[in-house]
Amino acid sequence: MTYGFMMFKPKGAVPAIDDLGEDTLVLQEPAVVVAGLTALCPDIAWRREDDGGWFGALDGEDGWYEFRIGAEPDLCWTISTSHRASTRKLVPEICNALGVVAFDGQVMSLIAPERP
Repeated sequence: MTYGFMMFKPKGAVPAIDDLGEDTLVLQEPAVVVAGLTALCPDIAWRREDDGGWFGALDGEDGWYEFRIGAEPDLCWTISTSHRASTRKLVPEICNALGVVAFDGQVMSLIAPERP
């Protein structure tokens, strides 16, 4: 079983869950997302998918993480972790580093970047 997050980049202030949409989000370039994740976590093992997208795998301190980024600019990309992980502390770190928000569909909440 996996525990998943949908990752979005807001245009400005972090919207409420109900406000996530084309008007409040920025298209994310795959190469920029992959480069940002790689800078934060150089141990991610990346491979190209048949459709041209990216798949990354990482064994983190608190469990495994999988990253899926499409081939074309998109509003969303995903992170999957083990549902047994005791923490998912890398997700907020990614939000802070990349300026994205994570939608946690299991508990219906957003994880936003910290404000400076």
